[in-house]
Amino acid sequence: MSTNKNNSLILMVQAALFAALITVFTWLVHIPFPLQNDGYVHIGDAVIYLAAATLPLPYAMAAAGIGGGLADVLVGAPMWVIATVPIKALLCLCFSSRGPKLLTLRNGIGSVGAAIVNGGGYYVAECLLFGELAGLASVWGGLIQGGASVALFFILAPALDGLKWKERVKGLS
Repeated sequence: MSTNKNNSLILMVQAALFAALITVFTWLVHIPFPLQNDGYVHIGDAVIYLAAATLPLPYAMAAAGIGGGLADVLVGAPMWVIATVPIKALLCLCFSSRGPKLLTLRNGIGSVGAAIVNGGGYYVAECLLFGELAGLASVWGGLIQGGASVALFFILAPALDGLKWKERVKGLS
């Protein structure tokens, strides 16, 4: 197998693993939040942030969209897949996988930007599905979820940087 094909295969496997982690941390590790139209608050976005800071953009976007969409199906809310896939993929645009560290100035600011993009995206989706009042009611849940994901990213990224995570992961490809 050529080096390019080998690298692509490894990146696809890494993206699939991130998609699985995103699914699990969204589907199974969540707190019901009644102010969010019977929705829930989860920490799967923190895993999206880690994927976006680790993988090249197309792979991170695929992992984010697939992982988030699959979690919607598994949690029993398949109507959200149409909104979730593009919203979660767009979060990755706020990050850069360049450089040896996960927690860089860009990724730190990007995590806050991604939380805002996420909240705004779901606000628009809620307004389209349920009306503007429902969209406004869900803003608090989006802020809490976004804040939790940013906080978790700020805890996990330096810990993984200390373990030279990116160097080890990049060494596989």
